[in-house]
Amino acid sequence: MNRTAPLLLAAAAGVVLAWRRGRHAAAPPTLGPDAVRALYDRAAPTYDLVAAAYALVGADRFHRRAVEALALRPGDTVVDLACGTGANLGRLARAVGPTGRVVGVDLSPEMLARARRRVGRGGWATVELVEGDVRQFAFPAPLGGVVSTYGLEFVPEHDAVVERAVAALAPGRRIVVGGLRRPARWPEWAVRLGALVNRPFGVTRASEGVRPWRSVFRHARQVAYEETLGGAVYLAVAAAPPAAPPAP
Repeated sequence: MNRTAPLLLAAAAGVVLAWRRGRHAAAPPTLGPDAVRALYDRAAPTYDLVAAAYALVGADRFHRRAVEALALRPGDTVVDLACGTGANLGRLARAVGPTGRVVGVDLSPEMLARARRRVGRGGWATVELVEGDVRQFAFPAPLGGVVSTYGLEFVPEHDAVVERAVAALAPGRRIVVGGLRRPARWPEWAVRLGALVNRPFGVTRASEGVRPWRSVFRHARQVAYEETLGGAVYLAVAAAPPAAPPAP
């Protein structure tokens, strides 16, 4: 394990816990869609400021790697599930170019309001933002890519979402899902600290049993899997099956 990881988490914890003390409602062990929406609506005004602390543990590199792993092409249509305030949107817009399309989906109107401001500042005319539950989202098809970072952990039905996403991909195109997981090599005190740091974002010890990467590899062909931060963060990359050969 990287011995600096717990120290970096502790540094981030100082910022996050200061924000948390200003909140009176603790996150419940498990969150339904209404609770997730309410939590992120409350968090939205300070979300980007708090999230900036995660630059200490490579958040920017993580988002860049997720978008690069999609292997997007100019003109592609790509969907960002649970896009939040839009951390991936600029990179996605640049990857698909002026003839492409980027669709960001999120449950929280307040988070999307901040994403819209980011899109406006960036001048990304190809970005479309959709307020809605990813469980009901109608994927456009064929897609050049689907990405979700730190989002599917809040969706108990993520397997069905991933299955529909893969079905909407053009043959051979990629889905990339990344987020938090329980690091097998961390000592218990570090795991508890990580859960505490991420509690304002709705992550609890109950999240440890949520494993979206398994759904990604169940419904698509595995391309790559990597872990960072001593196994606390994962990135799963898979490709839709190739087109079936024409019948003789």
